[in-house]
Amino acid sequence: MDDGRRFDEFRSRALHTVANILESDLVEYEDLSNDYLRVIGKPPSFASFAFVHSISDTPVWKALKDPDKLQEFIFRLESLFHLPFAKKTLKQLGAGLKKDITASGIQIVLAHSKDSYLFYPKGAKLLDERVVNADLEWMSAYPSALTAFENALVQSSDLAEQREVLDSLRVSLENFVRQLLGNRKSLENNKENLLKWMNDHETNTETRNMMRELFQFYCNYQNNHVKHGDGWKSAEVDFILYLTATFIHLLVELGSSTRDA
Repeated sequence: MDDGRRFDEFRSRALHTVANILESDLVEYEDLSNDYLRVIGKPPSFASFAFVHSISDTPVWKALKDPDKLQEFIFRLESLFHLPFAKKTLKQLGAGLKKDITASGIQIVLAHSKDSYLFYPKGAKLLDERVVNADLEWMSAYPSALTAFENALVQSSDLAEQREVLDSLRVSLENFVRQLLGNRKSLENNKENLLKWMNDHETNTETRNMMRELFQFYCNYQNNHVKHGDGWKSAEVDFILYLTATFIHLLVELGSSTRDA
């Protein structure tokens, strides 16, 4: 199927999921509709809810049916997760939409962290499932790092914001390492502290040596081609994203395995 047909099928499936899971709440609670319109940047609805008998009568439904482009539809779907539904309801909605994504073959991923759901462009399946999605779960204990990482994923869907993706990834890793080590040093100035932390957590010498080299080149790349220049390449953005996620993944695993021991 071409991308247009995949989008049409995904939109149809997603609307079925939204109707099945959210209809009773959206029909019963008028405030949810105006909350939703505020989230997506639309003016409030002043229509009487006395005439609302099904989800198709609500402003939310009309807003969801309107977009004919994937990016805008995804934004409006994701905005549903910012409404005060019960956690169980949001979990059901997330599970249903994940099935819709798989069934439609659309090239997006729905990830879940402690307090949020986030759509982002699909990459390598193994890395998305074992590294990126896992990091969103584990980084909930590192809120400033998580916020920056989520920003990078959101920005990654816009080709005009690829430099911002790289900036956000650097901020995410820097904030993560700062909280992990309990200091406020820059990323570059935390390298030796981080290697000592890894040694204290019984990391193999070879792993520490790999981290030493990769970490230094990561900092050099950010400084030379992103922070103080414009020599970055679009083909490198996903590489830096997965490398950042892999760094964090390793460090969280080391910390948790030491605690478990």
